[in-house]
Amino acid sequence: MANLQMGIIGCGGRGRGHMRCLDSFDDVDLAAVCDPVAQSRDQAGDEFGVEKRYASVDELLDGAELDAVLVATPAHLNAETALLCLERGMDTLLEKPPGLSIEETRALRDAAARSGARGMVAWDRRFNPFVVEARQKVEERGPVAQVVGEFHKSLTSLEASGRFPDIILDNMMLETSIHAIDLVRSLGGSDVAEVHSVVQRRFHDHRDVHAALVTFENGCVAQIIANFTGATRLERYEIHGRDISAYLEGVNGGELVYDGERHEVRGDGPSSSEAEDRFFLDCIKEDRPIELPAANLDEAVKTMELCEAIRVGLVE
Repeated sequence: MANLQMGIIGCGGRGRGHMRCLDSFDDVDLAAVCDPVAQSRDQAGDEFGVEKRYASVDELLDGAELDAVLVATPAHLNAETALLCLERGMDTLLEKPPGLSIEETRALRDAAARSGARGMVAWDRRFNPFVVEARQKVEERGPVAQVVGEFHKSLTSLEASGRFPDIILDNMMLETSIHAIDLVRSLGGSDVAEVHSVVQRRFHDHRDVHAALVTFENGCVAQIIANFTGATRLERYEIHGRDISAYLEGVNGGELVYDGERHEVRGDGPSSSEAEDRFFLDCIKEDRPIELPAANLDEAVKTMELCEAIRVGLVE
């Protein structure tokens, strides 16, 4: 089979990160880049030797012969950009979030269903080698009973950076902590049954405190904490099962505790991004649907429904 022809929409840091990963695969050609900022698309094109460069999505889709696209635009533009691709029947891997509302995400799902395109959201924690190993070890002894997910950043620093519009600053949970929310929902192992949450604007004009207790239909219980009042980034997870617990600091290490002993989580295997991108590409090459462990657009809607259930806990 000929190499897959990939188009990259969005040539910022996330887009170039995916480009480095895709460029490492022998069966993929970076065929075209797209960004409204000439300097960004030229830098990416020069770095990866891509000749076809476009300023708009329509120009890309009309002018380049592609098998699939990657959408890595600013967070508030992901949904409208991916929608153009899916409506054209283009298989699409899009960065998170898949919209800023349930309605935007459902529109992506419905467009893909109409056109026959495959859509996948880049929630790479599902493929993280430390998470995969820890989950496997816990589930070998029975179902997951309880999960804790935390993802914190400094909203003071994010506001000062000037990188984000107000709509993102007030929904930073969707830009950042959605990684943890999606992973917790995945680890829960079934559909969400009930959500109790508190959301506050504690020290900022934008939402900076999120705490949720989630129950799943299979009986699993989860706690989600997304805090933006502190001074730095922190990401951590706990996965508890039958006589076993996993404690993951960030997504770069951790330990398992069982049978009275502590065991390092080795996390052998490809990186999260490499495994995620490879999974998407293999689905395209083998002409098969995007299924678990990946987040297809049905999965994306479920995660966005959980996000919305958390956001309604806002205390004014």
